[in-house]
Amino acid sequence: MSKRIFLEDVGIPYSTTPIGHGRTWEIKKLKNDPMLPPLLYIVESQIGEQFLLGRGISGRQKFNMLRYIAKLFVELFFEELREKNCYQYLILRGAYPFDLQYEFGHAAPYDRFLLPTGFIKLQRVLNQEGNDWEIKEGNFIGTFGGDTWLIPDPVVASGSTISYFLRKGFAHHLPKQVYLFTACGSVEGIQRIYQECLKYRVELIPVLSQCLFEVSKVGNLPNHLLTDLPVLNPGSITTKSFFEKAYHRYQGKQMCCVGDIGESLENPVSYSLHTLWEMQILGMDPKREDWEAWTIDVREKDFQKRIKEFNPVLLDYLKEIISEDP
Repeated sequence: MSKRIFLEDVGIPYSTTPIGHGRTWEIKKLKNDPMLPPLLYIVESQIGEQFLLGRGISGRQKFNMLRYIAKLFVELFFEELREKNCYQYLILRGAYPFDLQYEFGHAAPYDRFLLPTGFIKLQRVLNQEGNDWEIKEGNFIGTFGGDTWLIPDPVVASGSTISYFLRKGFAHHLPKQVYLFTACGSVEGIQRIYQECLKYRVELIPVLSQCLFEVSKVGNLPNHLLTDLPVLNPGSITTKSFFEKAYHRYQGKQMCCVGDIGESLENPVSYSLHTLWEMQILGMDPKREDWEAWTIDVREKDFQKRIKEFNPVLLDYLKEIISEDP
C-alpha cells in the first residue's frame, strides 16, 4: 500500500486572509501526473472544515456555508483577477449558492459594473451501461467572451458537467485560462476537465477548499447514484490536522463528506434520512455523533415517523439515542 500524501508534502503556503483564517496552498506538478494541471490551489479554512465535517447540516445553514466559502475564494484571489477580462459561468441548479457576483461587487471595478455572467442548465444522467454520466442540456443565457473564465461549482466529482460545458463553450470563444472554484473537488473530476482544456491549449487553474478528494469506486448507499467523496480515501489529499479531525468525526469510516449537495440544500429531511442510512451501513456508533449539530432533530417524534416510513431498520439503529418510540 502506498504511503498517504498530505498537503504539507506537496504544497507551499501561498497566501492568507483573516476571513475564516483562510490559507492558500500552492501545488505544482502534483505527482508529476500529466493528467493533472501543473498548478492548483487548496484553500484551508475554518468554514471549509465545518462544511466537510458537517454531514448533518442542511438547508439554509449549508447554503450560507457555501456562500462564505465563495467569499473566501474571492478575498484570496481578487487581486490577481481584478485586472483580467473575467466572465463567470454558472451551471444550474447546483452552482447558484456559489455565485461570485456579490463577492466581486465590494471592490473596483466591480463595485460599478456587474461581473459578466452566463447561465446554463445541465443535468447529468447515468448512461445505459451504468459506468459513466451523460449530460442533458437546457438553454444557455448569456454570451461567451473574456480572457478568463470563472466557473464556480460547490461539488466537482466526476467533472462531466463542467467538461461538457467547456467543450460547448470553447466552440464559441476560447479564453486564455479557466479558474475552477469548488468547495469539494476530486482528482478524477479535475483530470477530466483538464483534458478538455488541453485540447484547446487553455490554462486550467483549479481552486479547491480543504481537500483534493479521491472518488470512491463503489458508493456507500446501494442503488443510490452518488459519487462518494470521503477524506479517508487513500488518495484524498489534505493537511495532517484536518485528516485527523475527519478520522475522528467519521469514526474511521469512509463516509462521504457531502452526500447529494442539491438534496442537502433543497430537501433537508430526505438528505438527513440518506445520511442516517449511510451511517448505519458503515457501522458508525450513533452515541458518538453530535446530534446537536444537525439541522434536523432526528429525535423528534415526527421525524421518527419519517424514519420508519423510509427504513424501519434505522429506528433500531438509533434506539439508544431516542428516548421513546414514535
